[in-house]
Amino acid sequence: MSQSLEYVPAAVLEALLDQVPETMYFIKDTRLRYVSVNEALLRRSGKRHKAEVLGHTAAELFPPPLSDNYTAQDALVISTGTGINGQLEMYLLPGGVPGWCLTYKLAVRGPDGAVTGLCGISRDLPVPDERGAVYMQLIRALEVLHEDYGQPLRISRLASLAGLSENQFARAVQRIFGLTPKQLLIKVRLSAASELLLHSALSVSQIAVQCGYIDHSAFTRQFRRVANITPVRFRALAHARRASACGVAPLLRSSG
Repeated sequence: MSQSLEYVPAAVLEALLDQVPETMYFIKDTRLRYVSVNEALLRRSGKRHKAEVLGHTAAELFPPPLSDNYTAQDALVISTGTGINGQLEMYLLPGGVPGWCLTYKLAVRGPDGAVTGLCGISRDLPVPDERGAVYMQLIRALEVLHEDYGQPLRISRLASLAGLSENQFARAVQRIFGLTPKQLLIKVRLSAASELLLHSALSVSQIAVQCGYIDHSAFTRQFRRVANITPVRFRALAHARRASACGVAPLLRSSG
């Protein structure tokens, strides 16, 4: 590699990623303070200027319990040096509408190999081209997925409905949705669950069963892993967000 490319200043990377509105980018030090962010993170934190974010932690910028989860996730990366690769996460838009993203975090190491911070991105899922040939090939499998998400579903069955092998089906789903088939099933189930949490009076236990989970506990664990909050707390925050939709409230982003 050319010596000039061995080290790219964070400011250069930040300026480049300022041009990517669908992807949040950040670098944090070992005290979990932001040292570099792009415009997407700035907008989604509800701030106007980077100076309002830089030098601060997620706990100072985001409300609990979301900030608690950000801190725990980042602390794990710092303490173990182990990154996060494509974790499916859900967040709330103004009006209580769920949004979806994939989060990646890596430990940053100094010349001696010691962890000196972390960097990450959180990328919004692509909007699928429903008129494309690949999408049309999957249409029957996707119909069954959206109709029967509350039932036990095997990827082999969905692949068969599309006339594909499991590997071919996985590649097609990744190409269209940016997800693995398992992640797509989780997204469909939790999207349905979030709608029921928002628009029905069903209990969490009833929603769990209706969305394909064996019990309240299994559903809550999966929901918290993806949304970083419990279903009960999500319902409360979503209703609060809908009530204040006309105001200028910061987005509750699921990764920071």
